[in-house]
Amino acid sequence: MADYYSPTVVAPEIPLNDMTQLERLILSGVFNEDVAPGTAYFHSECGPGDILTIDAGRLRAVLAQSLEIESPCNGRIASLLNERDASTDDLPDDVDIDLTETKLGWDQILRAIVKRSTTLDEIVVTAAFTCSKMRSDGFGGSVMRITADRIQYASTVDMLETMWNDTAVPADGGHETRTRLESAADTAGWDSFTLLLMIARWLDNTGHANALLRHFGELAAAGYAVE
Repeated sequence: MADYYSPTVVAPEIPLNDMTQLERLILSGVFNEDVAPGTAYFHSECGPGDILTIDAGRLRAVLAQSLEIESPCNGRIASLLNERDASTDDLPDDVDIDLTETKLGWDQILRAIVKRSTTLDEIVVTAAFTCSKMRSDGFGGSVMRITADRIQYASTVDMLETMWNDTAVPADGGHETRTRLESAADTAGWDSFTLLLMIARWLDNTGHANALLRHFGELAAAGYAVE
C-alpha cells in the first residue's frame, strides 16, 4: 500500500500581531508552528490538517479574545459552539472543525491575515507531493499565492497543461499569421496600435495573456530573433 505525503511550507513568517488568537490556534493545528520573536513559521512534514479537534472550553475562551477583530473564524466557530451547546446528547468535551468547508478554509484565514496586515503583501504556500512508492501519479507539487484580493493556485498538472497548450514558434516563422492579421486590420481600417490593442483584449478575455507573455519571456531568454 502506498502512502502519500504533501510536505508544505508557508512563507514568509507571519507576524504574531497580524493574527487573532483564534486564527493562530487554528493555524497551529493545521500546520506545525515554530515561533521566533514576534513571528510564527508554519509548515507541515506530511501535509496540512483538514479536521481539527479542539477542547470546547479553550476554543470558547480564545474566541472571546478574538471577537474585536473581523475574521472568517469568528462566525463559524461561534456557530459550532452554539450547535454543541444546543445538543440534546451528552455534551462532548471537544469541538470538531472541518476546514474543508468553504466557510472556513485555512486559505481563507491566511487571506484575512494578509488583508489586515500592514507588512504582508502576500503569503505563498508551497507543497510537494510525494509517495512511499515510485508511482507515476505519486509525485508533483503545487503553489498557492494569497493576496488581499484573491487566492491563486497551480499544481504541476496545471503547469504541464499550460506547456501542452503553449503554441510553439510556427515553422514559417509566423509570417503567414502576420499576413492574415495585417489583412484583417486593413479591412477594418485599424492602425498597428489598434491591432495590437485588439489582440491584447482578446488575450485578456480568453485567459491566454499569461501563457503568451510567459512564452515571450522564454523566447527572450533563449535569445530568439525574428528572421
